[in-house]
Amino acid sequence: MTSSKLNNIHLTILAVFLSSTVAAETPSRIAHSKELMGGAYKKSVVQKSEKIQNVSAFVQAVSRRFLPKSFSGQAQKIAATLVREAEKHDLDPVFLLAMIQNESSFNPKMVGSAGEIGLMQIKPATAQWIAKTNHLPYKGKSSLFDPVSNIKLGVALLDHLRSQFDSSSRLYVSAYNIGAKRLRDLLSQKIIPKEYVKAVMKRYLAIYSALSEEKDPKNQGEVAWMKVNQLTRSFAEN
Repeated sequence: MTSSKLNNIHLTILAVFLSSTVAAETPSRIAHSKELMGGAYKKSVVQKSEKIQNVSAFVQAVSRRFLPKSFSGQAQKIAATLVREAEKHDLDPVFLLAMIQNESSFNPKMVGSAGEIGLMQIKPATAQWIAKTNHLPYKGKSSLFDPVSNIKLGVALLDHLRSQFDSSSRLYVSAYNIGAKRLRDLLSQKIIPKEYVKAVMKRYLAIYSALSEEKDPKNQGEVAWMKVNQLTRSFAEN
């Protein structure tokens, strides 16, 4: 069988997977979005998107547009992983898009100042621990440069922190940024970090607004890109 035929088969399988997960993903997506937003959920752009049935396609469109061109060919695989891992851990896949954009600007090769690697900016020591805890494959530092492995490890870490902080979104999202121990130290001093959570949630709403406002799936990724770029510029100006 030729490589082109194999590629077509792979693309067909991914397309079937994405379409088949739409009905299954909706309840967990909505439940998690309510957890994230609390009272602000009502009348938000997220609530307006409750009945939209193309979230998987949207995740793919956004992933393709946000990824560096050298990784655009992996957009379907990355989107499928985001949708699958979100469903597995009862998360909103659009929130994962927002976290990744905030963490690494969707650059799988990103290396942070403290040694964080990849899309979800995970340290090798943390990755090794979370992989062992969740029985996930991990072959060392190089695994974190693989988008699929990085997402699986990052989402497993987020889910662990979510359970540690009783599903309080402002706490477990903060803990992803600064670590659970550091967060508990701050909480003992009655300090609740806010900036990181605000940054992620603003991206979350910006990405959702593209899904809510742009009806043509072909244009949704571009609209999301424009809105997040506008938001990033406003952060820089302030």
